Amino acid sequence: DVYKRQVLQSGQNNKSIGMSLDLESAQVLMQMLSKNLYSDAIGSTVRECASNALDSHRRAGVTDPIIVSLVANDNNSYEFSVEDFGIGLDDKDVESIIIKYCKSTKRDSNVELGMMGLGFKAPLAYTSSFYFVCRKDGVERKYMMYEGEDVNTIDLLYTKSTDERNGVKVIVPIKWGDKYDFKEKIQEQLAYFSNVFLNVSDINNNFLIHRSNLFQFSELAADKSLHVCLDDVYYPLDFDKLGIDRIYLPIALRFSLSDGLFPTPNRESLRYTPEATQVIMDKIVAFANDLTSSYNKSIENSSDPVEILNYYVNKDRKITLFGVTVSYGAVSYT
Repeated sequence: DVYKRQVLQSGQNNKSIGMSLDLESAQVLMQMLSKNLYSDAIGSTVRECASNALDSHRRAGVTDPIIVSLVANDNNSYEFSVEDFGIGLDDKDVESIIIKYCKSTKRDSNVELGMMGLGFKAPLAYTSSFYFVCRKDGVERKYMMYEGEDVNTIDLLYTKSTDERNGVKVIVPIKWGDKYDFKEKIQEQLAYFSNVFLNVSDINNNFLIHRSNLFQFSELAADKSLHVCLDDVYYPLDFDKLGIDRIYLPIALRFSLSDGLFPTPNRESLRYTPEATQVIMDKIVAFANDLTSSYNKSIENSSDPVEILNYYVNKDRKITLFGVTVSYGAVSYT
């Protein structure tokens, strides 16, 4: 029978082979993790550097803000930097943790943002070299991390005594034309970081973050659709993966690091597993019910017939949140 499908192999499978990493190809993997992991090199540089700084403050119990700067440098160009005053790094920390890919001290923590051991190397996605200054226990060291032809490398540039506090400052030289993109990504990625000072021209550090238990609104945020904050980190919502229409509200749903949401390895987006999708949908329902309750209360004591009529017939339902009037007619989950 010419239509009978040929069977190439049959019988019992008596052998399973576990897959492993070829250590001789580790450099190829490191290059992939440096250059090809991130689709948004500038945004990821901003997010990862700031997240590491915030984690260091939390670990050290420091309440001072981290400092994020976008300033002109001595080379008549610009540099992006993030400075913290947390636990700091010494030479042993650099040699045992920073120099290694996928080495992390945060995997068992539910209060720290990093866990992949990749974030410190994120600037290599944007540039071939950058600097970091480490202060710990009265000693300051400056390093340069750069791409080599065969291996990525960290060079120690100097060591000296210091009276300054422990901490780390990451310094990324940037192209002149990229300063506007960095400013935009600083605003996008750090809109919900409450403990940060932005040393960036035309960004007012007096911007407010309004918070409730369910959601929050930042005067700095640029996303005009409903989005998510996993701790302080902003993520857009993928409405297609949720299977719902886009919700046009400039509000962030709040999630803690223990709520069951996890970012992708590059931390540029969330993983939409069935469990994570359900967690997000449950929060959207709670948010919609909270808005409906607030909207209903707005008319309870009214005796104005026109206002009452509009309450029942208007499809464009408006409510004031944190002093901002928004329309929530598209939020229909109950």
